[in-house]
Amino acid sequence: MRRIALAGALTVVVAGGAAAQEPRLTGYWRGTYDCAQGLTGINLTIRQSFGTAVEAVFHFYAVPQNPGVPTGCFKMSGRLDPATREFVLESDESRWLVRPPDYVVVNFHGILGADGRSMRGRVEGPGCTQFGLRRLDSPPPAPDPCTTALNISGISLGDPAATPVAAR
Repeated sequence: MRRIALAGALTVVVAGGAAAQEPRLTGYWRGTYDCAQGLTGINLTIRQSFGTAVEAVFHFYAVPQNPGVPTGCFKMSGRLDPATREFVLESDESRWLVRPPDYVVVNFHGILGADGRSMRGRVEGPGCTQFGLRRLDSPPPAPDPCTTALNISGISLGDPAATPVAAR
């Protein structure tokens, strides 16, 4: 009888520990998205405040499959729903940091992967479809205005025991 009670107590502790760990978007992310200009590289730097509010810098650039894409970046803000792991990142034309001619900002509606190291979703913008990103362990290279706009140094990047995922 005692063993059963102890097993039940252990289950509660383990389940409680897993539930206490909330999803975190804070960190550096790299991947691609697809819009009117074609496949485009993206570095996303995100800082999640207390609660559900998030800020980000969206830095886009050319990839080997589409070398004609210029470099640019803008600020975004949004929210994360910890229960569903769904997030929204939005911007407007006033938030450009580096703006190439004839480009407009886009918005992201996505979901954080169960492992906390990937995200995917849809892009709102002219001719846009989807995005996919992987968590990085260090800041990716970017123009100065893109890297200094959102400082996340000293902020926890999530689970310190997690193994960093390299860029794809």
